Amino acid sequence: MTDTIVNPCYDNDPLDGYTEIALPSEQYLKAFWDVDILTSQQKPASKIIRSDEAFTVRFRVVLIGELWCCISGDWCFNLGFSSIGKGTDFDLSDLVGKDKFWVKGWQGCGGRCVELLVPVPAGTIPTDYCGSLYECGGWFELHCCDRGPVVVVGMEALEEQFFFRENTPAC
Repeated sequence: MTDTIVNPCYDNDPLDGYTEIALPSEQYLKAFWDVDILTSQQKPASKIIRSDEAFTVRFRVVLIGELWCCISGDWCFNLGFSSIGKGTDFDLSDLVGKDKFWVKGWQGCGGRCVELLVPVPAGTIPTDYCGSLYECGGWFELHCCDRGPVVVVGMEALEEQFFFRENTPAC
């Protein structure tokens, strides 16, 4: 038992003589995640990509522990591109469509593996005359209650990606 607390439920009626509930340890609630850029054949892409090649971005989340069976929500993913040198920074969802970066209505009782493949059409990534170098990073959020509070977040740096035009028009 500890001191009396004012709770946000029950019209702020203080809880006196309450017992704290011990929440499960990490053994019942672990998560791992990964983001990759793949070729159109679903193989790992090189760090140098032709701008006229389509590619796929793969987001994966692996959830370990029985408590995930009781959790549900909407997964939101994205991949950001920060230009190194001249160029524009952007989120891939702004170019491909924000709706393609969600897994909505996910329920842990239906499975604890989340995978989202986002196809990126050829010519999507802005590329200058001498190519464009970007620092890339992916991130995710798990929202509960239909875009409600964010309950889980993560990010991963993919480091540099270079996009170039193979057939540059003559000057």
